[in-house]
Amino acid sequence: MSLREWLIAIGTLVILGIVIDGVRRMRRARKESMAISSGMGADRLDESPLEEDYNPELPNGGARTISREVLEQRGYVRPERPTARGGTPKPTRPVTEARASAQAPDHADEAPAEDGFSSREPGDDLLPDAGWGARDDDEALADGVIGQARVVRPEPEASGLEEPDELPEPEPVPPTVTTEVEEDTARRPVATERRPNQPLAGANRPEAREVIVINVLARKGEQFQGAALKKLFEACGLEHGDMDIYHRHEEPDTTSPVQFSVANAVEPGTFRPEDMPALSTPGISFFMSLPGPSNAMQAFDFMLETAQCVVRNLGGELKDERRSVMTPQTVEHCRQRIREFERKQRSQRV
Repeated sequence: MSLREWLIAIGTLVILGIVIDGVRRMRRARKESMAISSGMGADRLDESPLEEDYNPELPNGGARTISREVLEQRGYVRPERPTARGGTPKPTRPVTEARASAQAPDHADEAPAEDGFSSREPGDDLLPDAGWGARDDDEALADGVIGQARVVRPEPEASGLEEPDELPEPEPVPPTVTTEVEEDTARRPVATERRPNQPLAGANRPEAREVIVINVLARKGEQFQGAALKKLFEACGLEHGDMDIYHRHEEPDTTSPVQFSVANAVEPGTFRPEDMPALSTPGISFFMSLPGPSNAMQAFDFMLETAQCVVRNLGGELKDERRSVMTPQTVEHCRQRIREFERKQRSQRV
């Protein structure tokens, strides 16, 4: 025989062995299952102690009947007491207060019996069956359980007095918002006359190597008025000076470093004091030069607050140096540029 024939014969024998072993395992499992069922009494179901009316669909297998004696022993019902006529009292039914008061005068002249029960028949004053109580002709349900009468009280009538109309509440006055720039300006002493030796505002600014810009543009079809801009600039501590634009210094005197400046967004970008009353412009530009302020991060925050103050008071929108919408990410990017510039400054000093 060739090798191929030997392999086919061996494979056939292996398959037959697997099939025979499977059949053997199935028979053994069946015998074990039958043995377990027999041990649990499956073959003696006729001798089961279950009652004939056992219903496996119910939780307890069916309803149980409990005698009255058992209920009396457990305290669920009161023992029976003979009535004046020797009958068994039937359970009472709830009546409303109005119906009970209407029936009271009709039987006021009847005296109660010696044992406390009325001399009338037990079922004389019972209302027609409401669906929940025992029927009069069902003696098996007369177990002496007396229910508590349910009283329905009438709703109180309206007094007829109309409530006075509520006085309209005064409209809340919006709180005055004061920026840090305005508070810093208010703390500065008022300079009545400038000393002769003080330079023009913004004149001592060093050459800029980095510039941070914030634009405030009026809404479409609107303009910023020069008189309103001048008043707002002065309230925020800006002073007209070099290059005919406004500057804000760290201190009241112009010898201190310049924090930031503001120029007109329209060429030539100047704000001439004599032209301010008649001036109107579609936008203004705030810019901070680096190096310059001693505290660059505070100077940027003051510049941003002043730009936001213009938006709150005169309207408009904040824009970045490319005149795109100023987002929180843009503000954080400006702060990151300031940190990077300061880091480079420190590394050059070392």
